[in-house]
Amino acid sequence: MTSNIAPNPPTDIAAVLLDGVRVARRGAVALAGLEPESYAREHAAFEGLSDQRSLIAEHLAGRLAAIGDRPVSVLSVGCGDGSLDARLAAGMVRDVPGRPVRYVGVDPWVGSAERFVATMAALGADELSSDAYVASFDDSSVGETFDVVMFVHSMYYVADLVSTLRVALGLLRPGGELWVAIAPTAALNALVGVLAPPLQGHRQWFSADVESAFVDAGISLEDVVTLDAQIDLSSASDEVLDFSVQARLTPDLRGPVRAYLDAVSVPGADGRPRVPHPVDVFAATRR
Repeated sequence: MTSNIAPNPPTDIAAVLLDGVRVARRGAVALAGLEPESYAREHAAFEGLSDQRSLIAEHLAGRLAAIGDRPVSVLSVGCGDGSLDARLAAGMVRDVPGRPVRYVGVDPWVGSAERFVATMAALGADELSSDAYVASFDDSSVGETFDVVMFVHSMYYVADLVSTLRVALGLLRPGGELWVAIAPTAALNALVGVLAPPLQGHRQWFSADVESAFVDAGISLEDVVTLDAQIDLSSASDEVLDFSVQARLTPDLRGPVRAYLDAVSVPGADGRPRVPHPVDVFAATRR
């Protein structure tokens, strides 16, 4: 197993700026969270500024290709509007013509679930069948088993990591694979840790939490792969900035948050500043 999930330490200047944000929030009432509809809209805008989704799609497509040419079924937890899943489903249909592909999404917001279904239907592939459940994973009533269960940027929000991993593993057929893509507590998510309101009585989880939960659940990891993405937040709107920190920022916080992001930025391939935006992908197999 290879792992590279240690957080990237911020620069000295960034550390001072982060401490300033932390001091400003000390003892204050929690910031408001993001509403489901605006979350979905701002998520799409956020992804448009990052190369991460393409890296995830390429990585997961390679894993799906390794399954071979047999029929395949996938459960995507936190499917959103299906943008990523449609790319993966289209690849499976294209690479093995005539192979049946079953794709099921779970998302707690009805708008995202409806878009998932529409996005899948728009592929126009007779070999592809798809459904969506409007529910959190804990409350979903999925009544079938799968070759792949994946959580792409959705494990942050579950109430109990160990229980979630065990339930997910139980939805796999023998030999099926569980994939969890989640960010480490790197520079960007250091802000989330300071600013995001608690979720169901807990903070957002990150990759170190997930790695520990696999151990506690008694599930052996096949590997952990880090995808080194970057995001351009230098000209992000206030709404995208809110999504970046998973909270509705008050006006007095926007300047310090932008200053911190500038301090942790590195030059991208085009010379523009980019915030490191890595994601860790965990993989386990049901024996």
